[in-house]
Amino acid sequence: MEIPEGLKDQLLKELKFVIKKVDEEPDTDRKLYFLSAAHGAINRTIRFCLQNELLVAYSVLNASYMMLFDRVNRIKGGDVAVQIPDNWAKQMVDYLSELVNAIEENQSIYPALEKIIRLAHSTTGPGYYVESFLGSMTSG
Repeated sequence: MEIPEGLKDQLLKELKFVIKKVDEEPDTDRKLYFLSAAHGAINRTIRFCLQNELLVAYSVLNASYMMLFDRVNRIKGGDVAVQIPDNWAKQMVDYLSELVNAIEENQSIYPALEKIIRLAHSTTGPGYYVESFLGSMTSG
């Protein structure tokens, strides 16, 4: 994916900042707050460089944020049937780092986006059920 250098540099700076903050913040709410900036950075780039991959990235990052945000709020409200994996932030940092590397190298961003949406989907009711069901099929 080709993004003009100035826009690409700004996008990469923002995504690297998001990664740093999601990694460093001890509080889940603050991690989510900074994670929300990822789709915002993509959206700002789209305004000057409209590409299908960026549109997909925006949609995946926005949906993933909303899924995680919803689950955190449900847990706070007492709905603890579906938990967020303890290492969700570490996984998200790893997958966002893969996204950054793909953008830097002008490679496909889809593999990183697939991992991001899979992680977020696993925190939804249907996603958690499917992961649990498929896990039970392979373990016995």
